[in-house]
Amino acid sequence: MICTPLVLGLKSNDFNKKEIDIINKIMPFGLILFSRNIVNKKQLKNYIRDIKSEINSDIHILIDQEGGPVQRLRPPDWRNYPSFKLLGDIYNSSEEDSVRLSYCTGRLISDELSDLGIDINCSPCIDVRKNYTNNFLVNRIFSNEPEVISKLGSSMINGFRVGGTIPILKHIPGHGRSLLDSHKILPEVEAKIPDLLVDDFVPFNMLNTIPMAMTAHITYSSIDNIPATFSKKVIKLIRESIKFKGLIITDDINMGALKGSLEEKVFNSLNAGCDLVLDCSSDNEGFLKFLSKIPKVDRSIIDKALYNFKISQKDEDFETIDEVINEYYSILHKYKIIL
Repeated sequence: MICTPLVLGLKSNDFNKKEIDIINKIMPFGLILFSRNIVNKKQLKNYIRDIKSEINSDIHILIDQEGGPVQRLRPPDWRNYPSFKLLGDIYNSSEEDSVRLSYCTGRLISDELSDLGIDINCSPCIDVRKNYTNNFLVNRIFSNEPEVISKLGSSMINGFRVGGTIPILKHIPGHGRSLLDSHKILPEVEAKIPDLLVDDFVPFNMLNTIPMAMTAHITYSSIDNIPATFSKKVIKLIRESIKFKGLIITDDINMGALKGSLEEKVFNSLNAGCDLVLDCSSDNEGFLKFLSKIPKVDRSIIDKALYNFKISQKDEDFETIDEVINEYYSILHKYKIIL
């Protein structure tokens, strides 16, 4: 099946015919859900069912369900989950408990997403925290140690995989050095490539077989003078130095870090080498003005790679969901964590 290399947002918690018609004309790779689309579990299940009925039964549904400050699904219908920073803090007391809690978190999140029909989670963040990392990201980072980040990220990803969820690594090739919030303004990182290769890039290199990663809207001035999302040089480095072979999806192109018209941002991203463009705004009618120029991709080839990831989990790693729930709450209780 042919689609456009776009992932789009939706306006509200219900469809109207105009929105359905626009989405069907665009034929995006996927749709991403936000709090504006969610009322409760019953509504969301029906909403996703309607998406697949009215648009495409195989369309990918994405969400940001990290834990901590970034959770689109919240109580009472879904669990609260620990932040990545909390998981990293536990690592300082017990590597085993932290790794297991990270796995259990991924597994339980995946179980909830699968129940709803959501198959791709924009998580985990495997950026490397600095003592000056911008506040918007601090609690979303496991650690300041690349090896710890890689262990906890890998364990969470295994939990996702067992539950049938595709993870997206964030924010390649690394957002931790940013002093600024890229939602508002374009950050610049001046670190030299040799320093980045032995620090910020390490978790992405160690997890470079994961099928998807999301770009950082950051200028790495030692590599190029434009945002990484628009930079052929940065994407080439991701492919050749980090050796990431999976799909590269942009972070939301409506963030303040990126300038230009919608058309310019789409083609700047694709021309740089990004495989998919993420637009969370839900203002999808604008794509119709240049839809004929947007290249089409064979989604069956992409889906095969995603499916291969899902079936790669070893049998001995499987546990019942009840066992995972018991272990999850046992570790939380041990550290007196109330979420």
